[in-house]
Amino acid sequence: MTPKFISGPPGTGKTSMWLTNKYVELLNKYSHSNILVLSHTNVAADEIRDNILSLKEVKEKGLTKKSFKGKISTIHSYCKQRMQDRRELWGYTDYEACCELNGDFKLAKKITSKDIDSRSHPFLKFIDGAHGHARSLEDHWEETENNTEAFKPYKKDTLIDMAKTYYDYLEEYKLADYNEMLQKFIDKAKAPEIDVLIVDEAQDSNASQRIVLEKLSTHAKEVYWIGDADQTIFEFAGSDADYFHTLSKDAEQLEQGYRCGLTINTKCKEIIKPIWDHYGYTRVWKPAKNIIGEAYQIPSWDRPSYGLDKLLEKIETTKETFLFTYRGTPTDVKVRQFFKRNGIQFAHIKNTAYVSNKELRCHKVWPNFIAGEPMPLKQIKDFWDYIGSIVVVRGKGKNTDPFKDWVKQDYTIDQLISKNYLKDNTKDQTDFSLIRTKVDPERLKYIDNALHKGADLEGDVRVKYGNIHEVKGTTFDNVIVDETRTRVEEYFTQLRLKFVAYSRGRIDYWTVQSSDKYKLGERRGSTI
Repeated sequence: MTPKFISGPPGTGKTSMWLTNKYVELLNKYSHSNILVLSHTNVAADEIRDNILSLKEVKEKGLTKKSFKGKISTIHSYCKQRMQDRRELWGYTDYEACCELNGDFKLAKKITSKDIDSRSHPFLKFIDGAHGHARSLEDHWEETENNTEAFKPYKKDTLIDMAKTYYDYLEEYKLADYNEMLQKFIDKAKAPEIDVLIVDEAQDSNASQRIVLEKLSTHAKEVYWIGDADQTIFEFAGSDADYFHTLSKDAEQLEQGYRCGLTINTKCKEIIKPIWDHYGYTRVWKPAKNIIGEAYQIPSWDRPSYGLDKLLEKIETTKETFLFTYRGTPTDVKVRQFFKRNGIQFAHIKNTAYVSNKELRCHKVWPNFIAGEPMPLKQIKDFWDYIGSIVVVRGKGKNTDPFKDWVKQDYTIDQLISKNYLKDNTKDQTDFSLIRTKVDPERLKYIDNALHKGADLEGDVRVKYGNIHEVKGTTFDNVIVDETRTRVEEYFTQLRLKFVAYSRGRIDYWTVQSSDKYKLGERRGSTI
C-alpha cells in the first residue's frame, strides 16, 4: 500500500502531537494490537510509547506499557522479534576473536568497544553501507565516492575477505547483527496482518529498511510515514533524498512551528528554497509564536568580534542552552579549544561534561576544607576520588569505599588526619591541582579558567557540541553553526545539512565563517 506522507518541518510536533493525536483517532477504529508504530532509535520509540500511554483515551482502555511490547518499537527490534531470534549481537569480544581469525581486522588502529558498538570500524561501515543501500559488497565499493579514503586503510579485496570471516563467525556462534535482522525478515518472514503502520522520521530509512516497510504494508488498511524530506541527511547510510522529496511533494503539511522563532525560521527557508524550487513545492511552516531572535556573524574562533562578544556575554549572563555544530573535522577541535580558552562548561552532544561539576567543586572548595571548614561525607568521598599519594596515608589500596562505615555527617580535615587518612602536612596543600593523581595539565588549566569565570556547579551543562549528523533531533535555545567545508560535496546534500543545523535553535543564531576553501551550502566546490 502506498504510504500517506505527513510532512513536518523542524519543531512542528510530528511525534509529540500529530502521531499521538492520530493514534487516538485510530484506536477508535482498530485494536491497539493491530496498530504498529516504528521508529529508528530506542529513545524515539520509548518517547512515542510514553506519549501514547499518557493519553486519557489510552488509560481508559486499560492499556499498559506491556500492551505495546512489539507494537511500538524500532524497525530492527520488530524484525528480530518477528523472526523469534534470540541471538546475541556481535560485540567487542567477538571483534577480538575475529582479529585472531583474520589479522586484517587489526589494521584499523585504536579500536575500542565504543567503536564496535557504534559500528564505526571501517569494515563495519563498509558492510553496513552496502546493506543500507541494498548493494552487493563489490557494487558498494564501486559506488562509494573516494572509496580508498572512506574505508581507509582497507582495499576492496581485503574488505570482501574480512566479510567472509565475519559472516562465517556469525553463523558458527549463532550471533546476529542489525543487517541480518532486516535481511532475515525480508527473506523469510510473512507479512503481518495489521490494520495500520505508522513510521516516524521516515526519511531516515535506508534502502533495506524501505523494503521491510513495504512488506509490512502488504495487508495494512492505512499507512502513514511521518517525516521531513528536507532533513534527509543520512544518504551515506542508504537514505534516498530524491525519493522522499518526490514522495512528499503533495504531502499533508504540519504548518505551525513550535521551536524556531522568526529569525531562524526565515534563515532556514532561505537555505532550503533551491530544493523546494527544484521539486516544485513549498512548505508553509510558520515560526513559533512570540519568538523573534537575532542573527550574528563570527569571522573567526580566534579573533575578537562583535558576534563573538555577544555569544560569550549571553552564555555567561543567561540560563539558556547553546548548540555548537559543524560539518566535521577539524572544526570540532577548534570548537573544543574555544570552550577551554574561555572557561565554558561544555559536553559533546552524546556524552557527559568534559569536566564534571563534582570535579570542579573539589577544586573550588578544597581551600575552604583545609582552612577548617567541615564538609559533608559525600564531599569527602569526592575528594578521595581525585587525590593522590602526596596527601594520602599508605595509598588508597583496593578498598572501593574506605568510608562505608562512616556516619553521614560533616567532617573536618583534622578528623581525617587524626583517623590516619590524610598526612599531617595536608593543610599546607592549598592547590588541589598539585595533590591530584596524574592529570593532563591542559585539563587543570581549563578547570582553573572555568572556576575563575564562575562555573555553575549545580545546573546541567548548557553548552553542547557535535557534528550535524549527531545533533539531528535536538532542540536548543541558541545555535552556532560553523560553515567550514573541507571537501567537494553534492549541493543539495549541503543545503539539507545546513537546514538541519540552523533549525536546531529557537531564538538566536550565530554563523561562523568558513576557515577552509569551501563553505557549507554554496555551489562552489559542489557536485550537482
